[in-house]
Amino acid sequence: MPRESPPADRRHASPAVPDSVDEILAEWAAERPDLPVTPIAVVTRLNRLRTRFDEELATVFARFDLSSADFTVIAALRRAGVPYTLPQSVLMNRLGLTSGTVSVRLTRLVKKGIVDRRPSPEDARGIVVTLTERGTALFDEIAPIHLANEELLLSALTTTEQQHLAALLHKLLVGFEHQRSTSPLGMTLAPAHLARRMRSAVGLPDTPGLLITDVAPHSRADAAGLRPGDLLTSVGDTELRSCVTLAEALAGASDVTISYLRGTHEHRTRLTPG
Repeated sequence: MPRESPPADRRHASPAVPDSVDEILAEWAAERPDLPVTPIAVVTRLNRLRTRFDEELATVFARFDLSSADFTVIAALRRAGVPYTLPQSVLMNRLGLTSGTVSVRLTRLVKKGIVDRRPSPEDARGIVVTLTERGTALFDEIAPIHLANEELLLSALTTTEQQHLAALLHKLLVGFEHQRSTSPLGMTLAPAHLARRMRSAVGLPDTPGLLITDVAPHSRADAAGLRPGDLLTSVGDTELRSCVTLAEALAGASDVTISYLRGTHEHRTRLTPG
């Protein structure tokens, strides 16, 4: 079941007010109309917006002699609650950074008197990091200004549009942060981008969906005949590309119909979330 690309005139229709990415799409449409450049409309725009946002956010933090990176450390410690302390290893994981990168940031903040770093009383080899009184006061001063600035940067979108965009970004991010998700139906699923790679690697058609990697014995998924290697493609009439979509469909439902591919053969099964 190969994916179909929308017609070129729909992919690259000229908008009423073009941006720099529209120019890129138009140039590729003229130069290489055979290339599937649709992802550029999302990925390149995210990259360019990130660059603009970083510039705007840095302006606020610079007023307090801080960087955006500094503030992420301060905010992570403040979110931890009283006494605003975290093991350095936990802080590293929450920020998604390497030990060396976190260490450099902490050294800078220790010199400014914003955080305190000391040996862990519970782990001889561990380090605990604490937000100082000065750091706490600094957060309380910066946070309202920072959040107001972020809200201002989204001024082109209505509140409803912001909520819709946030929901879409949430769905996209979940696919990367949850490389394996466990359904209450009793199956473990790989996200759509990994599922496509895994199926393509064994010569199966590049079809979007959620790939079952494990089924718990005697579970509802097992009773419905689902097996590892099956690709879930829809729930009810909704195309299934995210575990978020599946979870939403299961919530409060008395039963659901799931369509799936076993190899290249299409099947349907009915399950009771229960």
